Amino acid sequence: MDPLQRARAVLGDLCLGSGARHPEDRIRDHLELDPAEITELELLLRSRHRVQLDLWEVYDRTLAEVAELLSHNRAVAADPSGAEH
Repeated sequence: MDPLQRARAVLGDLCLGSGARHPEDRIRDHLELDPAEITELELLLRSRHRVQLDLWEVYDRTLAEVAELLSHNRAVAADPSGAEH
């Protein structure tokens, strides 16, 4: 699964994935998340995917940026030496 598909799947876990289709779609703008959904997405990313992401900051992340964070975290988790890349 490529990183963008993975990011869409993560959003789909919360029934949020249908709004974000293009890599440059903004998470808050394009998905029109309410505060509870933003918090739920942050918790999901942290608990299931070990990605620390502040979705409340002024800058609204793109789908591609979330995909990159998920991809990077997956590579670090798969490295048996524990070293970051």
